[in-house]
Amino acid sequence: MPINSADQGGTEMHDIGTANSDAPTRRGKDFIESRSLLGIGNAGNRHAECTDCHNPHRVTRNKVFNANAATPDADGTHNIGSNLASGVLRGTWGVEPNYGSASFHSLPTSYSMKRGDPGNSADTAKTASYVTREYQICLKCHSDYGYDDNNVYPNGTRPSLGYLGGTPFGTNGLTQYTNQAKEFQAPLTHQGNAVTNDSGAFAGDPPGTVANVNFQTNNRRSWHPVVDATGRSHALRNTSEASFLAPWQNNVGSQTMYCSDCHGSSTGATTITPTGANPWGPHGSSNNFILKGAWSQATGSGGAADANGLCFKCHTQATYAGTSGGGTTGFFNNDKDNLHQYHRDKIGRIRCTWCHVAVPHGWKNKALLVNLNDVGAEAGLPAGTQVRNNTTAGYTSAPYYLNAILKVRTFAPSGNWQENSCGSVGAPGNGQSGRDWMRDGSENCDNPP
Repeated sequence: MPINSADQGGTEMHDIGTANSDAPTRRGKDFIESRSLLGIGNAGNRHAECTDCHNPHRVTRNKVFNANAATPDADGTHNIGSNLASGVLRGTWGVEPNYGSASFHSLPTSYSMKRGDPGNSADTAKTASYVTREYQICLKCHSDYGYDDNNVYPNGTRPSLGYLGGTPFGTNGLTQYTNQAKEFQAPLTHQGNAVTNDSGAFAGDPPGTVANVNFQTNNRRSWHPVVDATGRSHALRNTSEASFLAPWQNNVGSQTMYCSDCHGSSTGATTITPTGANPWGPHGSSNNFILKGAWSQATGSGGAADANGLCFKCHTQATYAGTSGGGTTGFFNNDKDNLHQYHRDKIGRIRCTWCHVAVPHGWKNKALLVNLNDVGAEAGLPAGTQVRNNTTAGYTSAPYYLNAILKVRTFAPSGNWQENSCGSVGAPGNGQSGRDWMRDGSENCDNPP
């Protein structure tokens, strides 16, 4: 996280006490900055300073922001399984997004500012007037609160990679920041196995065809539980505790997490806990995107690519990308059992981004699954566009598709996927499904890149 002036364009833009209508009084006391200095109207104003995230007059050494500062926690300032702000974030400012639609394609309608010292208050609700969640601090810069977003991928108006931080322009095909407030939305109506029709998935006649499809059945939004829990227990997911690493196998569906569970200094294999003198928090990393592990189109391939793979610090590598090992997943049926392992055995290798979205914050489909029968605004195309047609090559379109292969004809309940769940829905694809599509057709997966 660069904090030198030279790293931020050569000019110091950090200027607390400058917000206008959002904070008409006491701005300096709460370290509040104008949205224009965060990047609205001029992405060149974006910056990273210690006091963008911390108010040094109010911090405490506690795992939770409203704990008693007189009794600091001995083992740090991070509460795994929670999204409550810690003591080191106490009394800084942030924003809570407000939504008018559950569709992945919709931006927040507004943001509520959170500011001030909570004092001895026991109120930890998101609706409190002060910051109660870590993500509220992150979203003031990593959403359209802090930069312009015309919501047109991939050629929007979000800031470009490379000018701030160390991740080069074009890494994983990415050229621009994404809008995390849009991605992490956790609609109450989509928690659990709710029946929904407003995730942003397509239903109707796809462009250029006469076929009628419905990708909303058994489908819903998915997200890592940063803003809220998913409500999807092991029983609803058809997963077992062995498919998650400790301590994440506990309270699946009801637990939440921090942005800094994934973003921070590089950690050891199978853990998100920093070692040695490395602190919690997204201060910097030897990995791209300030991640605690590696994340690329090679993730899931085994060996060195997975030894410090980001996914496998919470998800069991042997279950999802190995040839054997304990644990069941939602990609399962009673005939073939664990279908991750079945496909790994048949093809001889597997990659996460063949089937899952490349920016795994949140998505319009269940289980963060890509569906190349339904590519739309997220790739600058009409809703319901089919891609990867009559070719065995993977499909890449930043930011969400990175060497993607999967086409879903009908979404299945977790634990009940069948061969014919996958395949092309028709022209301009080859129209084949199941084994014919996966093994024998012009879009086969026998030798994916």
